[in-house]
Amino acid sequence: MSTERLRHVEQPRAHLDLPSPCVLTGKVQMTDESRPASGVTLKRVLTLRYLIVFGLAYLAPTVVFNYYGIITSLTGGMMALAYVITTVVMCFTAYSYAAMVKAYPVAGSAYTYVRKAVNPWLGFLTGWVMLVDYLLLPMICYLLVGIYMNEFVPAVPTWAWVVAAALIGAWTNIAGVRATGRVNTVIIAAQILFSVVLIGLIASYVIRGNGSGSLFDASALFNPGSFDAGNVLLAASILAVSFLGFDAVSTMAEETVDPAKTVPRAIMIVPIAAGLGFALISYFTQIAWPQGYQEISNPDAGIFELLERVGGTTLSTIFLVTDNLASLICAMAGLAAASRILYGMGRDGALPKRFFGTLHARFRTPVNNIVLTSLIALSAVFYADNLGGAASLMSFGALTGFVLVNYAVINHYFIRGNRRHGWDLVRFLVVPGIGVLVSLVLWFNVDSSAKILGLVWLAIGIVYLAVSTKGFREAPAELRLEDEEEIEYEEESNRR
Repeated sequence: MSTERLRHVEQPRAHLDLPSPCVLTGKVQMTDESRPASGVTLKRVLTLRYLIVFGLAYLAPTVVFNYYGIITSLTGGMMALAYVITTVVMCFTAYSYAAMVKAYPVAGSAYTYVRKAVNPWLGFLTGWVMLVDYLLLPMICYLLVGIYMNEFVPAVPTWAWVVAAALIGAWTNIAGVRATGRVNTVIIAAQILFSVVLIGLIASYVIRGNGSGSLFDASALFNPGSFDAGNVLLAASILAVSFLGFDAVSTMAEETVDPAKTVPRAIMIVPIAAGLGFALISYFTQIAWPQGYQEISNPDAGIFELLERVGGTTLSTIFLVTDNLASLICAMAGLAAASRILYGMGRDGALPKRFFGTLHARFRTPVNNIVLTSLIALSAVFYADNLGGAASLMSFGALTGFVLVNYAVINHYFIRGNRRHGWDLVRFLVVPGIGVLVSLVLWFNVDSSAKILGLVWLAIGIVYLAVSTKGFREAPAELRLEDEEEIEYEEESNRR
């Protein structure tokens, strides 16, 4: 492809409704200003398999065990029901993400979609609110690794394990997402294997007359005697954070081969596969210990009480190792997502471009952002006492972003695009509209302290936005979009 052809390419149909100073008689002029400051672009190497593994790594399949004690106590033994509700809610939102990534297959996730489909100020605030999820997740994961490993090897302090884990996560991300994908594949397989083995052990345990005494127990899904709608919805709002993997997938669009096709498929597969797996595991843990929600002595570590019943100390130790590995790769996936959201915001000028909007010439990854996010994660050493507050804040950011992405679909396709007839009415109004409503229901059931913390973070973002846009008199910088022909050019250049 010639340089002249690269500089004047056909504008994708989905972008025609967006004004741009570069629109020249139906063409988009790819100027030097529209490219990253370093002149280096992200490498398109990811396939559907890598994206699914990345999404599952981000949500960590064994996270269901970490929530076991808390959620089963809260729901009266109906953790499986809470996961079913959350999965249904997430599927509506995942559909909206899939619809938006087809229109804007670039890095930035919810920030990009709301910014382009609604308005740039709300887009910035969406990114700002959801950014806290990505920034805090590696910190929480590294802290969990440090705490568990300190229990395993008391001679090594928690802070040393945290630093070691952070160094591993940073270097793996700097080296490139393909390397991250290989590491994730191995550890994801270990988590899935552990889950399958545990289900088999529980089945054997129950068949021998323990637990519920039957593999088919309707009360393990719905028990009218202990059902409390408010508590189940509160549990679902907490579990929503478990599904952030599909959102993280959307941040890898600029490193994916044929992103408009591949990323939407991965976005839908990840929450459905994870939700079914989580619900199934929750069902088996319930039939293994039907009265667990009443008898657990320490909900925060309830899973270890269950494992001791089913498989003794050996099973608990295996889980400890597997869960530590899960926390490590979850942190690495969160680090990758956070660094690319910062890259998207920096590239557009919403954050200082010289630092946030550049890629390393050799690794072609946002090294500055990876290092910065890793330093924030290292604050886990100092914030062990505030882990609960940081974790609850993630629900606020995630659900706020989900509401806005669902609305972005309505605004982009139904309102601006005039897609209002036939099946389009269902796809671009009814489905995302339901997504808005169910996400709001979960949002209102988030813990009140999380809402306060979230609103404080949002207020800081509003102040920053007001200052950077001179009192909202200027719009934040316009996003750079890559179209299919530019992607083709990059792939041909990589092959050469």
